[in-house]
Amino acid sequence: MHPENACFPYQRLSEVYLTRKAQLSAKVSSISTIGGNILLINDLHKNGIKMPLVLPAELQFATEYPFAIPDNVFKELQTLIGRVNSNERCEEKSLIEIYKKHMAKPAEIEYSRSSNTDWAKGDLEWYMTKARKNGPGFIASIYNAFEQLSRLEITVPTDVHINQILSKHGMPCHINNGELVMAGNVQVPEPSLSMSQTVIRALQDAKTLPPASAIDRVHTALHAYLVSLCQDASIPLASGVTAQKAFKELKSNHPALQPQGNRPAEVANVLNSMAATINALGTLRNHASLAHNNELLLEPEAQAMINAAVTIFRYIEECMARHNRTTVQARPDVWGDIEWA
Repeated sequence: MHPENACFPYQRLSEVYLTRKAQLSAKVSSISTIGGNILLINDLHKNGIKMPLVLPAELQFATEYPFAIPDNVFKELQTLIGRVNSNERCEEKSLIEIYKKHMAKPAEIEYSRSSNTDWAKGDLEWYMTKARKNGPGFIASIYNAFEQLSRLEITVPTDVHINQILSKHGMPCHINNGELVMAGNVQVPEPSLSMSQTVIRALQDAKTLPPASAIDRVHTALHAYLVSLCQDASIPLASGVTAQKAFKELKSNHPALQPQGNRPAEVANVLNSMAATINALGTLRNHASLAHNNELLLEPEAQAMINAAVTIFRYIEECMARHNRTTVQARPDVWGDIEWA
């Protein structure tokens, strides 16, 4: 076998990768091939073979990278990969090429082989420098390179070694059971199909950030959501309307947000206070978030602000859903006198 091919002896039946969650529910008929031998997907772990690191959708498809790799973490991870030794099945240059190939994706560089070992080392450092802006992708590249090298009977660092470095320097993530998990990320409403792309993107980005950094994205999502609801209901808004003003117009003019049931006056008072909350969130977004060069809120206060925005979000969503159900149920009366062919 050619030395360049010696490090890539495993061929899959297809290019489709199953996530670990999919593996758990995979049927026994699911198969993969290793050196011509057919193995069941469920047997992969028994044979020491793992799948690529799973990135949640909100990380994999985020429009903004949730974090970059700082200098101290970069240097320690660089040292960690440098301590991995080659063997007879994978000589030094091919080992470096494996790192390069995995690092090319987050670096957004088209992978190409280097002419010699010294060039490969320099190219790898360039790939890593480019990739560090995409923190999740950078970590996944190192993890996946270690997994590939382990199949070649090379001793590599474990998840524990990577997590120790991430934890030591306060990185907002860790590896758990083959998945990159964000630490301290916020809980926001799940986007619905009726929401605009601006709202959906902002909510997805917010999921990848710690509370202090997510305020900007949550406020953007709430603002865009309120404006889109007003537009859908033909409620006129001035150009450049604030989120607070959009909420007031929506609450005053949309039938879905009229208080119903018991004690409507007290409920209305609470809803009026939500407008002040939205106004305060806008101020915090401009002066204590990543929207500008600001000093961020501390964690408890930031989480409280996120919770307040989420409460408003969910209240409006539930009111809209109730209104839509009522509208649908009323339609038979409207069309009841029509005889259908």
